[in-house]
Amino acid sequence: MPAIIEGFSEVFEILKALASGVKSAIELKGKQRNELRDAIAETAELVDETLTILKQHLTSVISELKFGDRQNAKRMISELGDFRGWEDKYRRFQLCDALRLATNKLEEKGLYKLLNNISFNNPEAIQQRMFDYIGGEVNAAKSVGTMLLSLTPLAASVDSDFEMVVKDLEDARNEVGKWRQAFIDLEIEIRNSI
Repeated sequence: MPAIIEGFSEVFEILKALASGVKSAIELKGKQRNELRDAIAETAELVDETLTILKQHLTSVISELKFGDRQNAKRMISELGDFRGWEDKYRRFQLCDALRLATNKLEEKGLYKLLNNISFNNPEAIQQRMFDYIGGEVNAAKSVGTMLLSLTPLAASVDSDFEMVVKDLEDARNEVGKWRQAFIDLEIEIRNSI
């Protein structure tokens, strides 16, 4: 599952770096510090929501495979890689609008300008990475879609290697769950330490 690890680990590291920058900025007043803290923590929470949707969907596929109709499960597995479908899901839940607003809020609050004044070599690069990874539904959907596309060939093995298919889907769901927990922990850490 390198696609989701790569995409979400990048966002995770960016948010940690931003939180560290806010934490170490002694010139920040209480209100501004709190606003920046909340904006970063809310972004982590929104990524968690994205991963929650993905985990729930994978759980539905696994349940259908184990306890439901295998033909329907095959169809659901083969549809996992439907990039347009995931883009539509992101739009329907309006997650990307919220993510875009979160990245804009960080900019409005002057976070990137602040980073320029403290220990960051290239705050513009961090800002660009934020927009690249979570600034739009295409980027977010692509990160998820690439990972799910790698699962679609499992549909062909449902009848011949059922246990392997279940294991691979459960492994993918566990990987998503691991990243979801990492973002939950990061949000809690940000809210408690800044």
